[in-house]
Amino acid sequence: MRMNRKFLYWGVFLVALGGVLVAADVNGVDDATIGDALRLWPLAIVALGLGLVLRRTRFSVAGGLLAAAVPGLVLGGMFAVVPHFTFDCSGGGEASSFATRNGTFDGPARVDVTTGCGSLVVTTAPGPGWHLETSNTADRGPAIATTSTSLSVDAGGHGGWRGFDAVLDVWRLSLPTSAIDDLSLVVNAGEGRIDLPGAQVGNLRLTTNAGKTTVDMSAASVASLSGTVNAGELSMELPAASDLSASMAINAGTLRVCAPSGLGLLVHHTGVLNGVAYRGLQQTGNDWQSPDYASAAHHADLTVSVNLGSVDINPIGGCK
Repeated sequence: MRMNRKFLYWGVFLVALGGVLVAADVNGVDDATIGDALRLWPLAIVALGLGLVLRRTRFSVAGGLLAAAVPGLVLGGMFAVVPHFTFDCSGGGEASSFATRNGTFDGPARVDVTTGCGSLVVTTAPGPGWHLETSNTADRGPAIATTSTSLSVDAGGHGGWRGFDAVLDVWRLSLPTSAIDDLSLVVNAGEGRIDLPGAQVGNLRLTTNAGKTTVDMSAASVASLSGTVNAGELSMELPAASDLSASMAINAGTLRVCAPSGLGLLVHHTGVLNGVAYRGLQQTGNDWQSPDYASAAHHADLTVSVNLGSVDINPIGGCK
């Protein structure tokens, strides 16, 4: 029987690509090891060249297999590492002393926070008052705008990301447990730790760009959730005592979702080069539903568009 070499080479390429992704997913190979190996990416060009040189020799099959396998390994390594990429802005030096701002909301409020390169910590406190502490390695604070029902904090041109000349922001924000109609948190090239016990949020919007954000909503009330991850990670602990509707977009990133006991979870996902895992095991199909969904007192329905990324449901190790 004559073998179609094109199918053979494509098969080897896909096996190599998928093998790296599986190995990284089960922690058989860590991201640091893959990142170091990717520095040898020119070998993919060498392999392709050898495949062409050996094409009309008795070593043509071996050369073709090499030309298929090495690019597959390189591409698989890129797919494995990119979703976990975060920008290191620690080179900007030490942050200066903190400046503080305080205020009180008179009614349901709107809060918008957009960081630069650095860290954002958000907590809550009883009552209608908010408290903000900001620090910056270049001694420049964010743009802050407030009214009796709104708060806006934006790194903008006052700090944060400036191409390769990044400065470090460190922000600490305490929000009230009084009603917040709309809460928007954007983490750019840094890390966000969001803890919302007692919060009453109508619409929560989360954006992570080249960063890592961890959100604990387990003791909060959130009516609707939307989020975007671009080359980063977003980990979420869902509310335990309320229903939630969410729409997420994951591009070259990872979404980790932890559902507490008693919360029925339904995940519908679309996209390309993506995967959904439950407790570390890959799932098939576009829909995943927790076993207790029908009988649960509260439900969370997530629609997720995932391109070059993954969704981990109740991952081993949790979402913190």
